[in-house]
Amino acid sequence: MVKKNRLSFLMTMLLFVSVFTAACGSNTNVPANTNGNSSNTENAATDEKVTISILSRASGTSPTAVAFQNLLKKFMDENPNITVVDESLNDENAFNNKLKTSLATGNVPNIWTNYGGEAFKEYATNIALNLQPYLDEDPEWSGAFLPLFDTWQYKDVKGTYGVPTEFYSIAIYYNKELFEKIGMSPPTTIEEMSAVADKFKEIGITPMAIADKENFRGGHMLTNLSLKKFGQSKTEALVTDAAKWNDPDMTSLLQLMKDWQTAGILGNNIVTTDNNTITANFIAGKSAMLYEGSWGISQLAESAIADKIGVIPFPAFADAPETKDLWFGGAGGYSVSKEAKGAELDATIKLVKFLTSVESFQYYLEFTKGGVYPVKMEIAPDAVDPITQAFAAAQASASGFKGEIYAYDPIAQLQDKVRNEIQGMFAGNSPQIAADAIQSFVQSNRK
Repeated sequence: MVKKNRLSFLMTMLLFVSVFTAACGSNTNVPANTNGNSSNTENAATDEKVTISILSRASGTSPTAVAFQNLLKKFMDENPNITVVDESLNDENAFNNKLKTSLATGNVPNIWTNYGGEAFKEYATNIALNLQPYLDEDPEWSGAFLPLFDTWQYKDVKGTYGVPTEFYSIAIYYNKELFEKIGMSPPTTIEEMSAVADKFKEIGITPMAIADKENFRGGHMLTNLSLKKFGQSKTEALVTDAAKWNDPDMTSLLQLMKDWQTAGILGNNIVTTDNNTITANFIAGKSAMLYEGSWGISQLAESAIADKIGVIPFPAFADAPETKDLWFGGAGGYSVSKEAKGAELDATIKLVKFLTSVESFQYYLEFTKGGVYPVKMEIAPDAVDPITQAFAAAQASASGFKGEIYAYDPIAQLQDKVRNEIQGMFAGNSPQIAADAIQSFVQSNRK
């Protein structure tokens, strides 16, 4: 009984502070329209037909994407004068390219997904709507969110320019059966990774393949290594130029990634392999570990090896115990174009409130049979799949969550530069060349 109560408490608390990923399910009972109308939208004319657009990452046939599409349909059914054009794209590169094109041409969707941070500040200043008045006038809606709004807030820009829809974090999924086969436990430190990897290579199993064709994964790995080794202080030092991207600290992290590649820990053909292949190989038992975010729960929970999958935090450095529990993670959410006026604006706010209501997040949970969300709501442990539970249990050790190291820098293009240079390193460049190129770019673009 004590263990059961402890698990119940653990899951409730963890699911309060986590977010966005889902597992298999079939419940299609979409909630009633819970749009949290403010006085503005509640009194808006209902006979004026408007069309609004949304660009998110929720496309395709995953349970989360289907739930999103069901919610859009429900919203339009209950608001027949509002047509929602769904422009969502799941692939990150395709999404980023579409968003950049939309911003460059001035054809900004009414609602779009983004991850805030310093790079978003320019958009907050120029094209995004200040949502603070809507949050203030509807405390029932705004009060349900976890404290994640600082992602879209800035010291020198008044207002709030996004609302949370997801909270992501990165962990390592592992195949319990394969670890039993080599007689070892999953690595808790970076130093243990090599010993584990050697055992797996002896039996022809890739230790932890990654796919950097979608090059954000290399950037994610560098962020995790930096946080585990130096904590957030290194990120802050890079932003203020107190540290350099090509100093011994950062170069050593890039060298570690290169060493892992050379040793075969990360698999083969890193820059030409996509994540679908990596995930499929993990499910097929060809690799022992999968370095992936909370968004991967959905596919893994409905896989044939779901009962064999465990979850561990990204390994720490043995000589940096004070930062071992810092996790790479952050909030994603919706921002709204400030170009909309009148009935179009009312409809846009109405949809944002509907999609980010507690009831809608509860629907995601019920439909997908899993997931962790950015609002305060009661969730019973037995309502979620075992992999969600394993992820939440691993995340219980987290002392905090921090975003990608370049997300805090005002140089908007730094993200692409870092990711491209890491991809180039995996393709053959040395760590020093990659580090020097990044630092040179920073020096050329620092205001």
